[in-house]
Amino acid sequence: MAPPAPVRLRGLLAAYRGRLALLTLLISAQSATAVGPALAGQRLIDDGVLGGDSRLVWLLSGALVALGLAQAGLTLLEHRLATRLAEDMVLWLRTELFAHLQRQSAGFFTAARTGALVSRVQSDLAGVQQLIATTLPAGAGAAVLLVVAGGAMVVLEWRLAVAAVVLVPLLYGLTAYFTGTLRRANEEQLGAQARLDALVGERLSPGGAEVIRHYGLAEREVAGFSRRASRIRDASVRRAVLAAGLAGSVTLLMSVVTAVLYLVAGHLVISGSLSVGAMVAIVTLMARLYSPLAAFPSVRADLIAGRVALGRVREVLEFTPRVTDPARPRPLPPCPPGSGRAVTFRNVHFRYPPAAELVVPSLSEEDPATPQRAGRAALSGVDFTAEPGATVGIVGLSGAGKSTLVRLLTRSWDVTAGQILVDGVDIRELRQAELRASVGVVAQETFLFHDTVRANLLLARPDAGADELEAACRQACLWPVIERLPQGLDTVIGDQGLRLSGGERQRLALARVLLKAPPIVVLDEATSHSDSLTERDLLRSLEPFLATRTCFVIAHRLSTVRDSDVLLVLRDGRIAERGTHDELLAAGGWYARLHRAQHAGTAPQPAAG
Repeated sequence: MAPPAPVRLRGLLAAYRGRLALLTLLISAQSATAVGPALAGQRLIDDGVLGGDSRLVWLLSGALVALGLAQAGLTLLEHRLATRLAEDMVLWLRTELFAHLQRQSAGFFTAARTGALVSRVQSDLAGVQQLIATTLPAGAGAAVLLVVAGGAMVVLEWRLAVAAVVLVPLLYGLTAYFTGTLRRANEEQLGAQARLDALVGERLSPGGAEVIRHYGLAEREVAGFSRRASRIRDASVRRAVLAAGLAGSVTLLMSVVTAVLYLVAGHLVISGSLSVGAMVAIVTLMARLYSPLAAFPSVRADLIAGRVALGRVREVLEFTPRVTDPARPRPLPPCPPGSGRAVTFRNVHFRYPPAAELVVPSLSEEDPATPQRAGRAALSGVDFTAEPGATVGIVGLSGAGKSTLVRLLTRSWDVTAGQILVDGVDIRELRQAELRASVGVVAQETFLFHDTVRANLLLARPDAGADELEAACRQACLWPVIERLPQGLDTVIGDQGLRLSGGERQRLALARVLLKAPPIVVLDEATSHSDSLTERDLLRSLEPFLATRTCFVIAHRLSTVRDSDVLLVLRDGRIAERGTHDELLAAGGWYARLHRAQHAGTAPQPAAG
């Protein structure tokens, strides 16, 4: 398991400490050379021009050119190093964030908004990149220049240096006044952007766009989009006005201090206690100070924005996955190729946790102030064993807990109480990767990537050859479909595979499981989008593959599961009946009523039986 986020972030700084030190050195050198022209100008005027030394004038003029070249070179190196360092650090953070999201449990993604997750990986990390590449170097350069230029002013005329020193507490007071409001404005802007990203991702998905068209909701959706986009505009304007107010206040303060500086320096020159060259040098230094001091408010605003963005990234990195690998995992016993594994559910209970426990609040639409409570019990006291090579049929009304039961087997969720054993090993004692390598799942709603048929198949086995792909597709009754596609296996099937029908997508998912060839197979309504004849042919084709493996088949159509070695009938999260098809029909219980209802074309009433 990955270490806590603070350790990772400290490790990030430690990994780049050499380049950070070099960047600090370049910033200091570049800021220090900015003072050189003012000091050289003071000697050029006092000793060269007013002293009548033309040789010194030429020498110091050359020194000014050299200082300009040095400053330009150092600035270029500083910007190059800062940008590359920022990109490398953000790449590290982006990869860490993506990897950490991959470790999250299924509940995290059911509670989080997809658009908000995308915004966290993209927009928020862009703010972090700005912080590292621009804001921090600008702030550090301003601080070094303030110290160096201030020191030079003290050497030239300490009384005038007081004017610059007075700026510091006044500037701090101004920024402190604006800081809290700016931080809230940045949080509001990033939150509004994440909500808009979530809306766009959902509404512009194929399914979302289709629903909008079917119900004629285009105008309403445009209005909703406009409202959310308006919130981003309002937050951005508010942040800009606050930043401008801070910058304007600092500019006014600098103008007053500069006027006072001219007034005092002019009187000192008239009285003869300050040379003309020193006055010019001090005014030049003050001008040098003016730029970083005037930029300080915007640096502070950007620093707040960057810290908010970094905080939002850390918020996710610090969220511990609900399902984790054990500190000392146990291995599964060896399993011969083509055989199954024993699966035991021992007094299993499960209750879905509240959304607040599944995801960080900023990724969910849930109001943190709203009282949270766990959902109803999805499974209660489930006990059964599936022997290697057995097929277990699971039936029941919608909401009975059928899909929940098999999701616990893959540790999409962890049991609330009880145990699930695979070949005698509690699945919580296994590495998740080893467990999931042993289980192949075909869900009712198959998700396919916007890629080719070949790429979607190779997710199961990246090293599979063309012959193996064809064999798996033939066994899944998919090959005739592929032969009709424009580019065969290399046809791009669109977002979520929507260029294929629902039944074709399910058969592609079946082909993937055939390629994976796991010892445990879960078919969760895997043929629900196929007609009865196609389903019959498909089950016959799969029979040799499933015969030796442990198989769980969830279905509403009882014809799909009637040949199972054992049937489990779930009602309200409990096993109400178990037995073979013939045994359950003879018992005349709930299964028999389901069977009669399907043949009669009616649904049984839940209250009966």
